[in-house]
Amino acid sequence: MDRAPPGKIGATDERTDVTSELSPTTGTTSSDPASRLAARYGTPADFTPPTWNPVLDLLLRHHSVRQWLPGEIDEPTLRTVIAAAQSAPSSSNKQVVSVIAVRDAESRRRLAAVGRQMSSHIVDAPVTLVWLIDYSHGRFLASRARGTVDATSGADAGSQGHGVAGTPDTDLGALDYLDEAMAAAADIGIAAQNAAVAAESLGLGTVFLGSIRNDLDEVRAILDVPETVVPFLGLEFGHPDPEENAGVKPRLPMDLFLHHDSYARTGDDGGDRDARRADLLTGYDATLASYYSRYGSHPRWSAQLLNRLGRRAVERTDRRFLRRIMERAGFGLH
Repeated sequence: MDRAPPGKIGATDERTDVTSELSPTTGTTSSDPASRLAARYGTPADFTPPTWNPVLDLLLRHHSVRQWLPGEIDEPTLRTVIAAAQSAPSSSNKQVVSVIAVRDAESRRRLAAVGRQMSSHIVDAPVTLVWLIDYSHGRFLASRARGTVDATSGADAGSQGHGVAGTPDTDLGALDYLDEAMAAAADIGIAAQNAAVAAESLGLGTVFLGSIRNDLDEVRAILDVPETVVPFLGLEFGHPDPEENAGVKPRLPMDLFLHHDSYARTGDDGGDRDARRADLLTGYDATLASYYSRYGSHPRWSAQLLNRLGRRAVERTDRRFLRRIMERAGFGLH
């Protein structure tokens, strides 16, 4: 039986109270940091946070949502989430990220088809944000500035590189280099994560979508995106269905993630780092197997990682053509 759509969510919604959140893994309402950390790593943590607050609690209890209740996202809520995204740091304040909020049912259906069976939930999410690498403002300003320079004195001899004195550069030469594309992709990740945290703080659910890169030309066609603008990442958000069987997925042990001062090439005792890595990875396989047991059989994480890094996985979609997409958008990637 269908459940009634949830009401509007505002900044004072009681669902933002961290002490009332039900833990997906323990079934309790505790926001105790030890419980949160144990759920995140699948084992008790060997440290105690110096303090605890609603932001930390929100981040540690995150899980992806793929099952949605009916109910729209109103415009003030959407704009609040986007304001949080725009509050993220921007590399050199170039602000080369933009986003399309996709609400149209047919467009969501077509985006779900791009993502294939793993992204069928796009159809039911009230909003899918498609994040774009977008240098259109720079292109517009360069084109306008070229017209001004050409009409007056020609090439400028006084430019200081960053446009702080004289006439600014207009060649957009930075786009010839890989660093520019990577910085833009990093900015998308930072802005999109801000949006996800903001949405979850309002009691909404989120899930990221790398699957839009399965066929970027089709995404461009669906959303009427110019060739010089590159769709790069999706983010669904909406009202999570509390009956979805989903929990906090354990992450790799911190010893495999955190390095101190230099890259760790040996174990804590100075011994073989590879032996230590093998032990930790074996333990993590077991931890995730326990987590996935609620869903039935599931491949080991280590085997799944290798399969996803293999050639066959890449060649199942058009993601392997991303370089061509970027080159057509005007990136040199040198």
